[in-house]
Amino acid sequence: MSYDSPKTTPRFCGNCGQKLLEGATFCAYCGTQVPAIDSTGIPSSRPSTPSTSIPPTVTDRGVQAYQASYRPDRMITEPPLPFTQHFQGVLISPQLEMPRIAKRPNLKQPFLVVLIVGIIAGISSFLLFSKVTFSPQFAEDFIQSMGYSSDLIEGFDIESLMQTSLMMGAFVSPLGYIINWIIINSIVLWILHAIFSSQVPSQERNFKIMATIAGWSFLPLVFDELIYLLFVILFVPATTVNSFAELTALETFGSVGGMGIFLLFISLIFQIWSAILVYFASKSIDAKGYHAAIIAVLYAIVPYVISYLFSFVNPLGF
Repeated sequence: MSYDSPKTTPRFCGNCGQKLLEGATFCAYCGTQVPAIDSTGIPSSRPSTPSTSIPPTVTDRGVQAYQASYRPDRMITEPPLPFTQHFQGVLISPQLEMPRIAKRPNLKQPFLVVLIVGIIAGISSFLLFSKVTFSPQFAEDFIQSMGYSSDLIEGFDIESLMQTSLMMGAFVSPLGYIINWIIINSIVLWILHAIFSSQVPSQERNFKIMATIAGWSFLPLVFDELIYLLFVILFVPATTVNSFAELTALETFGSVGGMGIFLLFISLIFQIWSAILVYFASKSIDAKGYHAAIIAVLYAIVPYVISYLFSFVNPLGF
């Protein structure tokens, strides 16, 4: 006769609702002490065995923390949640999901988010510039801007050159977004936390955590780029470009006129949404809400300004 060992029912923290590790005396997420379970499966008012753990105390940061020095084994050891679960959580309840993401830094999932944004943007650029032709005036201005004589305009196939250059820019758009994520957004967020959250231990605001948060902040741009793609397909007619100013307006707005301003307003809404995601994640790192608010506002402004300045240095967008 064989006897099966009784199955234990999963336990959850009464404070934050997270699943407790087996045999844990404190929650690994919020530090709340867990009541012991007696032989009947009912929580006991006293621990069944003496606990050697140091009880949590409330610090000036307003969160429960251990009095002992930082130990890596006290960090969350559970694997990251599935991508679809994080995706759904950020859309439905970002105030709960972004803190979870910040506590489970994982660069693979935000990389996928940024890659999706870049692919959609690349498709939009490809379709947009497939509708564009360049006038002889644009060709002359282009040659003069390169420092050559306008006599070279005869026999110079500016149309093929520009179309090839712009199409290449469309194909490398995913790489551009990934570089922008790592080099600009993640570093900016890391610097902002180093300035405004210097009282937070560095291991709680390291670059991997900042890159994870910054990558997931690109999620609203998925919908922004989808709207732009739909606009390019439905509303952008065949266009002749006569100057670099028109080319820049075409890249930025999709057209010159009121519809382009509407698209700019839509993009602003998604940028605000992105900043809100950063705010929820930052607030879970720095309990001082006004610090998180300042970080979110600056995060929304600084990378945008850097990208805007770069567009003047590189008007072709690649």
